[in-house]
Amino acid sequence: MLGPLDPYTPSTQKPWNKERVAHLYRRLGYGASLAEINDVLNASPVVSPSQLVDQLLDSVLNAPAPVAPFWANYTSTDYNGDDVLIAQHENEFTNRWVSEQATDSIRSKITLFWHNHFVTEKEVYGCNSYMWSYYALLHQYGLGNFRTFVEEMGKTPAMLVYLNGNENVADEPNENYGRELLELFTLGENNGYTQDDIVEVARALTGWRCAMYECTAPYFDSNYYDSSPKTIFGQTGNWNYDDVHQLIFTVRSEQTAYNICSKIYRHFVYDEINEEVISGMMLTFQQNNFELAPVFRQLFKSEHFFESVLIGAHIKSPIESFMNVIKAAGLDIQEDFNSEFLGFMTYGCMELGQSFFNPVDVAGWPGYHDWLNENTLTTRWSFMSDLLFYFIQTSGKGKLLNLAIELTNNSNDPQLITQAIANHFLVRPLDTIQLESATQYFKGEIPQNYFDDGSWNLYWDEVPDQILNLLNYLARLPEFQLA
Repeated sequence: MLGPLDPYTPSTQKPWNKERVAHLYRRLGYGASLAEINDVLNASPVVSPSQLVDQLLDSVLNAPAPVAPFWANYTSTDYNGDDVLIAQHENEFTNRWVSEQATDSIRSKITLFWHNHFVTEKEVYGCNSYMWSYYALLHQYGLGNFRTFVEEMGKTPAMLVYLNGNENVADEPNENYGRELLELFTLGENNGYTQDDIVEVARALTGWRCAMYECTAPYFDSNYYDSSPKTIFGQTGNWNYDDVHQLIFTVRSEQTAYNICSKIYRHFVYDEINEEVISGMMLTFQQNNFELAPVFRQLFKSEHFFESVLIGAHIKSPIESFMNVIKAAGLDIQEDFNSEFLGFMTYGCMELGQSFFNPVDVAGWPGYHDWLNENTLTTRWSFMSDLLFYFIQTSGKGKLLNLAIELTNNSNDPQLITQAIANHFLVRPLDTIQLESATQYFKGEIPQNYFDDGSWNLYWDEVPDQILNLLNYLARLPEFQLA
């Protein structure tokens, strides 16, 4: 009998079909175009689920490092007090990351996950160069070694400023980073540490500095390091920065593995964890010296991940709500969108509670049900309407038309077309009542007799607007908010 973490084996009851291919692309990234899905299903030889997962994750692991902006090492002196230029560079770079959610979908979603784990806020640390080094680190270790990731994160200037590591000095230890290192970044809240451990960890982490008002590189100053003995997790020694991480990943390896595997599961699979699955992920994590890639491969290849009950069980974040539509429509964010519209999507995410480089607090965006309430839902509808309208004003108009033709084999049956488009953009098929309503939205103001006598077809000039009407209807369905 297969266990939940055994590789998924397609069967008659659980086929490898469009629904499951799209599920993988939506959860690991932000979705897939019809062409990408068809490439998988029509490949010869057949691309198995495990092979596809390997291909997608390998593409991330083998990708070149992000290109640094020309201002990557700018200090305050380089900006010479020009707040307008500072804001311009920040906004352009934030828009770049939004764009990458579509062009580099899987890597960008993984790095955004880690941004919400190792939280920093640009409005606190202020420096664009610090924003860049933080962003680069998220990309470097997103599927790398988690222990090294943690070790490097504590020394990155954005984190040193955000959680007061640069104020953590001998004789006056600051506990902020030490607390979050244990509570959020590794062990998990109230999971294997005491307040005394936090104090002693803070003392061991002393000495790392950065001049936040100058935006210069971080450094270690032994004059600020507490060299006296500390007792951490019941073990006493002259522990330093490296020793703290050695203790966390040996003495508290179980707690760390549980916390991190649980967070990965909640973000990419479902908000309520499956303890049997987490146990298997933990074992893989520890046996692979805290390498992240083996854990991701195991989870996304698993029988459990492809269970029908988990398809469409995830509430979209704001960026997912935009990107899922863009990917499903087959649009190219560089070809079909200008910089002004990228700024609109960045603003839209912020209005919906997801401001890039500025999560709500050190615990990050809560996600899941917290993304939706009566205010954010109507705001989502408004922004989605603007996004869809933009499609019609650009090359997206022709691409939407071509998508409808390909999905339906150029049918002229309005109900069949409606159902096909809905199936492509939603995670669940429309029920009978929804299909009737959706079909009426698609027909719009075209007189019924043109459908009855078969004279209407997908090449009519009104069709892009009909598709827009349909998508606006679909965007207001509860199913549209699920991935």
